Amino acid sequence: MYRFKGFDSAQCGDSMSVLEALVNAWMEEEHPRIRHMGQSMRGDHILLSFVYEESRELEQRVSTHTQAGVTGGFQRIFDDDYSEERPTSPRIPATPPPMH
Repeated sequence: MYRFKGFDSAQCGDSMSVLEALVNAWMEEEHPRIRHMGQSMRGDHILLSFVYEESRELEQRVSTHTQAGVTGGFQRIFDDDYSEERPTSPRIPATPPPMH
């Protein structure tokens, strides 16, 4: 699930170094997978906005899928019994048409 996190430079006295430290501390603690980042102005203040996924949720989903035997969503495709003797689709020729 996507989440939103915002930082306002007004909260840190408009100090860029303090704002940077806040963002870095959040990133080090949460390890978010950032999907979108935006920067805008509100008067004389900088607003930073992040849309992200929590790493713990991602790891849990990957772990659940791996334990269930689903890796990357391709398990169903590779488990199908494929036979070379299957007839080909009439819409897709087995060999490409000759070039003129």
